[in-house]
This record gives sequence, structure tokens and C-alpha cells, in this order.
Amino acid sequence: MILNRTAAGCLLLAAGLALTACGAEEKPAKAKESAAAPAPAAKPVPAYKITSQQLEGGLPHIDIEVSSMENLRGIFEKVANDSKESGQHTIRIACSTGGTQGGKGKAAMLNLLAYGNYTPNIWNGDVKLAKGSGTFTEESGKKCPAA
Repeated sequence: MILNRTAAGCLLLAAGLALTACGAEEKPAKAKESAAAPAPAAKPVPAYKITSQQLEGGLPHIDIEVSSMENLRGIFEKVANDSKESGQHTIRIACSTGGTQGGKGKAAMLNLLAYGNYTPNIWNGDVKLAKGSGTFTEESGKKCPAA
């Protein structure tokens, strides 16, 4: 029994010395320096004008006018995140040119470029619209400014 303990102790001592010796010879690997690619900059949100912001059926509807087709998704997300209203929002983005004026008995027609819906505060009231959430559709074949 004493022999087994002594053998086990010697074995542990030898293993410890071997590990210490190996560790003394090896130097920690130097971290390779690499030029990390910078994160792509978010596209700036171009100028826009909120032309209508009202409740319809108790739900917010926001109409926006722009003068170009530039970054419509960015405009949608900014307006969605900045809204203080709750409930399902409807956002329409139209070109400031190319629509029709409403006359007596006639409804105005927007030169609609994009539209979408989102519902903020889905979880606990503190969650903002995550990028890519909600629905967003760009109309194909539209131009702004209208020709």
C-alpha cells in the first residue's frame, strides 16, 4: 500500500515537472496584427418631410414626401424608430413630384415610392424596431423626381 502511494506520488511529481519544463520552453504565441476592416458606414438618411401624421381607426398613419429615390429603407426605419405612438403603424413614402392634386370631389393621388407596416413595442415597451423588422415594399418602375 505504501508502495502504491509512493509510486502515485512520484508519477504526479514527474508529470508536474514535465509540464513545468514544457511550459518554460514555449513562449506564448504573439497575436498576429491584422488590419481589421472597418464596419461599413450606414447610409445617411436623406432629407424628408412628414406631410401627414394621424390616427386612422386608432392606428398611426404617416405620409412622407421625398425628392429622390435615395435610401427609402433608411427613411422608413428612422421614422419608425422615432415614433412615440403604439399600435401597428402604416408608413407611406411618396415623391414630392408626380402626384395629382385633389380637387372638388377628387382625391389626391400620391406618387407612391414605398410603403410599410410595423408594430413598435412588441415585447415589453422598451424594444425599438430592429433593422429589417416589419414589412417594407418599394414600388418598381417609379422615379423621383417624376419625369
